[in-house]
Amino acid sequence: MRLSKTLAASAALLLGAAVTAQADEPSHIPATAQSQANAAVIAKADHAFRDSVKGLSNVWIFATGDASSVFVSYTTDTNHLALVEMKGEHIANLRDLSTSAEQVLTASTH
Repeated sequence: MRLSKTLAASAALLLGAAVTAQADEPSHIPATAQSQANAAVIAKADHAFRDSVKGLSNVWIFATGDASSVFVSYTTDTNHLALVEMKGEHIANLRDLSTSAEQVLTASTH
């Protein structure tokens, strides 16, 4: 019985370390001219997005034709695709395009 408690505690610690490692992995940004031209908004969105959404892994950030918006593909418990609109250093609007329900995070809701 004591051994199984020790194993369970060890597994919990390892799982916690794995989740932390995933959350700390760097974001992926495609090496495109569009990404280079919008590097400032991509960096701001990356920082603000990681502060707003916990438990992220496999984060990809894609520039759009709009100088204040990016697409973010990421994984939490499932895969997601979000349109993130920035206003300065903060997220003005986050629309999760992967859900069937209307799920929108705006500056006033977070």
